[in-house]
Amino acid sequence: MLATSRLVRRSVLLVSALDQDAVTAASRSDADVIALGMPSDIAAARAVLPEAIATAARGGAEVFVDIDTARAYAQVRAAVVPELTGIVVLNAETSDEINKLADMLGERERDEGIPTGTLEIFPLIGTARGVWNVREVVTASPRVHSVAIDEPALCRSIGVVPTDAFDPLSFSRGRVIVETLAAIKLPLGMGHPLGASPKEVDEGTLMQVADRARNSGFKGALCPFPSWVAVCNKAFTPSDEQVAYYREVRKAFADGVKRGTAAVPFPGGHMIDVPVDERAKLVIDWWERCQARDAAKSGARELR
Repeated sequence: MLATSRLVRRSVLLVSALDQDAVTAASRSDADVIALGMPSDIAAARAVLPEAIATAARGGAEVFVDIDTARAYAQVRAAVVPELTGIVVLNAETSDEINKLADMLGERERDEGIPTGTLEIFPLIGTARGVWNVREVVTASPRVHSVAIDEPALCRSIGVVPTDAFDPLSFSRGRVIVETLAAIKLPLGMGHPLGASPKEVDEGTLMQVADRARNSGFKGALCPFPSWVAVCNKAFTPSDEQVAYYREVRKAFADGVKRGTAAVPFPGGHMIDVPVDERAKLVIDWWERCQARDAAKSGARELR
């Protein structure tokens, strides 16, 4: 089977660490990940982040905190506590940035008694330079497991005014997806038109856009609104019908192999061969990991 990331991050809910009510609500949102916005004042960050991180983690979500590379050292020192999964690097552009942050995280792990290499770096690509350098960014450190596109920031970087009528970011999106999947990491994003112009829409519209994002290679999305979480969890999880279909595919192919053939006719006029069976394995494996992730979050909520 093709190598893929083992992580499940279908929904990354964005919340300000200063909004205590929003953080509490986020912990109940069923998001796979909660990314807390870093307060601009370092003293305020030190005061609120430990409690905000602990609260956000109560529902089983992985918790990240945004880091601005211009103030990274102070922000990393304020953010790192044992409950933290890692940091989101705003407008990540180079491997040097990632490596410096990796060193800072290593120092904080030693200070806090966190096992070495535990804390992750989650680059958020929001500039033209970041898109161009995405291969070096995503492969810079073993701490990098996910990469996402900040489409509003990218539009500002390249001087584009986003509209629903035209998608100016298809190249950028495709480059990030291909490079990230090739590195066996998770690419996250929503795509046109809600990626560049995020807004609350009806469930059907959001599902349609998220489904296109999944079909383009994304494995999850940034969620600026809590209403996006449930839809993204559903959109990026194979349906029960798809899983049942691919289980039948796997069974038919296995039966064919036993009979000595690697090309097996299947109802509907299709032929099943090795690539189709490999695809079936990937879908079933991803579904099983999604089920396990949902069970883990459910267990965490029951312990509250």
